[in-house]
Amino acid sequence: MTFTQFLSILRARRLAAMLVFSLVVLTTVVVSLLLPKQYVGTASVVIDIKPDPVSATMFQGLSAPGFIATQTDILQSERVAIKVIRDLKLMDNAALREQWQGEADGVGTFEQYLVELLQKFLDVKPSQQSNVINISYKSPSPQFAAGLANAFAQAYIATTLELRADPARQFNS
Repeated sequence: MTFTQFLSILRARRLAAMLVFSLVVLTTVVVSLLLPKQYVGTASVVIDIKPDPVSATMFQGLSAPGFIATQTDILQSERVAIKVIRDLKLMDNAALREQWQGEADGVGTFEQYLVELLQKFLDVKPSQQSNVINISYKSPSPQFAAGLANAFAQAYIATTLELRADPARQFNS
């Protein structure tokens, strides 16, 4: 097949090609207008690998991927989510409490419902070749998405500091 034959085939089928193209564009526009808007707030946390100030020795295997995976699991943990709930005072939100009563029918606690709700839209991904963890939160409100991504970053930092300081406090007492 020559190039001129190929062009003549395209010219002969131009009506079908235009129809398919128009149908795809129209479907895309309709779907994007009907679906609710979703915004993604992101925050990044750098995992600083330093020696333990108490023992002045480097932890074994800190540069291993297992350490970053552990930090990712901590960030997605219930402990961090509860800290976010308390920091943002979500327990006092009447709209969320009403949503819980409508959806959960009184099953479970309100705090556990909020933890699961927050974790559902949280996405935590470690960077491939660095010590950075990216935190993303999806929400219909851009301010809420950004606020929760930042709140998870702050709660993670506070939780990590607690996890490092608690053994020293216990040893001291």
